[in-house]
Amino acid sequence: MAINRHSAPLNIAVREMDPAAALAALNTDQARTQMFNSALTLHTAEEIIPTLRKLGCRDIAHYGIRSFCDYITDEARKHEPDFYADLERLELATTARPPYMHTARLFQLTAWKP
Repeated sequence: MAINRHSAPLNIAVREMDPAAALAALNTDQARTQMFNSALTLHTAEEIIPTLRKLGCRDIAHYGIRSFCDYITDEARKHEPDFYADLERLELATTARPPYMHTARLFQLTAWKP
């Protein structure tokens, strides 16, 4: 599981409301964490999958995590039981569905190695 590089520009544009920074994020795999003030290298599932295959992994599956939740800026709504239940159903319905798995804030890969 990792932060999805495809999500960085979307996250910056929507959450930080900074289109110039979002545009710059399109062309980099680097980001900084505010919490730890440290550099991160962002990846995509498409970059990691060939590495897993080279290692002999099979049955690789790609899932998006937090496809919608992280882009909703009204944090209070997320604590309303009905809204949360609807959001959870939406997240589960889109976890393995393109294009949402490609723009989800995080991606998860599962694989099997004989």
